[in-house]
Amino acid sequence: MINKISTNNYKPGLDIDFVKKKYNLKKVIKLASNENPLGPSKSALKILEKSKDNINRYPDGRCDDLKKEITRFISKSFIKPDNIVIGNGSSEILELVAKAFLSDKSEVVFSKHSFIVYKLVSNFMNAKIRESKLITNKSKNFMSSDLDDMKRKITQKTRVIFLANPANPTGALLSYEAIDKFISTLSKRIIIVIDEAYIEYACMLGHKSCIDLIQKYKNIIITRSFSKIYALAGVRIGYGLASKEIVSKLNNKRQPFNVNQIAQQMAIKSLDDKKFLINSLNDYVMCREYLTKELDKLDLQYIDSYANFITINFGRSTRTVFNQLLRSGIILRPLDNYNLSSYLRLTIGTLKECRAFITSLSEILGKTNV
Repeated sequence: MINKISTNNYKPGLDIDFVKKKYNLKKVIKLASNENPLGPSKSALKILEKSKDNINRYPDGRCDDLKKEITRFISKSFIKPDNIVIGNGSSEILELVAKAFLSDKSEVVFSKHSFIVYKLVSNFMNAKIRESKLITNKSKNFMSSDLDDMKRKITQKTRVIFLANPANPTGALLSYEAIDKFISTLSKRIIIVIDEAYIEYACMLGHKSCIDLIQKYKNIIITRSFSKIYALAGVRIGYGLASKEIVSKLNNKRQPFNVNQIAQQMAIKSLDDKKFLINSLNDYVMCREYLTKELDKLDLQYIDSYANFITINFGRSTRTVFNQLLRSGIILRPLDNYNLSSYLRLTIGTLKECRAFITSLSEILGKTNV
């Protein structure tokens, strides 16, 4: 049986202006879409003014300057410009993978409660979806992919495996060693996509990226995004890393001029701004520590997250809490469309925003002295 899902089932975080009008609020804090609350690098923002004289020109369809900057930034001898594909957000890279490797005669495997775009792009190609379990026993790997069960879902028709690390919407993580061991047991005909949209946050907490596995295995694609730590969600840009052969196949499915010139130039400036990256990560760690400490005081269960969000388990339907938070001017992300109806996902905002959230939540839950 093929699992179907319409594009309407992707539910973005509510719009700030919509919530202001609906609840007659002057100020609204959005903690729903895993955006960097500090905004983009200042040097990246300067591109907006500088680019106005060239807006009538088509962008570089090959994104050569950005590929060179990514190569310099990653600084691995085995990563050359030919190992990079640029997309309109990393979601477009996922779509290119589906177009290049999936069909109505193939199967795709990913974990339950995975990023919903994996389903969307698989359904575009009418591929059969097989969902593996998550680890649900209380351990350090709680809610991460059960790789043993994932392996059991593989058949002769399996063509692609999507493996998010860290995962969205859970924030759970698999170790580099576990992923390496898993891939070593698989057929080379299977394409393994390792989605590292949130990798900068994970590395800040001591995790290792899987980039080195590209040198070891020729059937790996690593996807990354400029929407999260680099705060360029509004201009849509991301990239994929893989062998030259795989990148060539992805480029064959890519539209010409798929990434606008402003996005390309802002991405280049973002990668070059090390101070911006460090400041964003330091602020993230501070606010993450504050939130986990306060959630512990409220006796709330949450998934140990290696991304820029925390997924909180309220033990019951979250509709009431979510709506009450909206009325207080705070937007979180319900996870009903991920079949996680007892959870709300909380983006880690600024310290001021996090404090406002804790104050509102404690009042809603009838707690004091938080």
